[in-house]
Amino acid sequence: MTAAGAEFWTDDTSVLFTSFWGWNPDTWGAMGWTGPQGKSRRDNLLPQLSDPFITVVYATSNKTDIDPDLKGMIAGFYLVSHERGHRDAFTHPIHHKRYPDKWEHSLRALRAFNYLPEYRMSVADLDPRLINKARAIAAMGTLITDREMIAKLRDTPWHEVDIYTPGSHAADEGVATETTPTGGVKAGPASEHGYVVSEGTKHLKRQLYVLRLHGDTAAFVGQPCPDRSIYKVGLSVSPDSRRQQFQKAMPKGAFTWCIEWTSAQPGLTRGYSFSAAVTGEDAMKRHLVESGATWLGGEFYLADQRTIEAAWKEGLQTADQHPEEVHP
Repeated sequence: MTAAGAEFWTDDTSVLFTSFWGWNPDTWGAMGWTGPQGKSRRDNLLPQLSDPFITVVYATSNKTDIDPDLKGMIAGFYLVSHERGHRDAFTHPIHHKRYPDKWEHSLRALRAFNYLPEYRMSVADLDPRLINKARAIAAMGTLITDREMIAKLRDTPWHEVDIYTPGSHAADEGVATETTPTGGVKAGPASEHGYVVSEGTKHLKRQLYVLRLHGDTAAFVGQPCPDRSIYKVGLSVSPDSRRQQFQKAMPKGAFTWCIEWTSAQPGLTRGYSFSAAVTGEDAMKRHLVESGATWLGGEFYLADQRTIEAAWKEGLQTADQHPEEVHP
């Protein structure tokens, strides 16, 4: 039987559970073990594992630069092959001089998937008994055979992300956007290609959101702009995933993307159909342009607090009034 939306994760696919110090699949495409004991563990495990198999990872440290709240949380999972090699063969060179005696007995990971931040579990949520096995899990990994636990891991919303592939230097593919006459871009479209999402994720409600770039706005845009900030408006199943993507695309520095509002935040808890969310996003953009906010390309605007708040309220009101959201 095939898992919903995931032909690679069937009832016959083995599931290994382990921990990493962080979660960075784009630079770390391996599952590894340390020392002679670790090598024996890897080699003895392989006959028990399907090829490929799933490795679910939780973070034991908040060293990741993208999400400081990841510690103790189940971050995502790899689809891992039986291809053996030194960890440096499957990881970005930035890791090669760090902890050179760690995880040298590795297997190549083929694909990587993030659990959506709004839905991911802690280790205790999955099974409190795993906390008592943390040391063994970190060093050796543990096989999960309980069907209820596997179903919970498989059904928690996730989406595919980039994984480090040695020798790959493909340029980023730009996404063309259609400019509107008023100086903006059309909302959407719904993400249904380019990466894989769980079947449950496809049917989740969309959220409207506003992100704000914290930092010296004048330095960023290259001109004085008192009392104005840079905002990103949009719709997404997971606004925090979008925030992380934008943050990750920037060099480390003094600028930080933060969530200003989402329609699912406490006090609102609204989720919308895709069509309703599109009308809400378009309403925000229209209000920003008509109110004199500066369009910075894409879905980015330079606006003062009063203007962005009014645009946000307009977006919510418009989405709420969409026929798909009105119930007798």
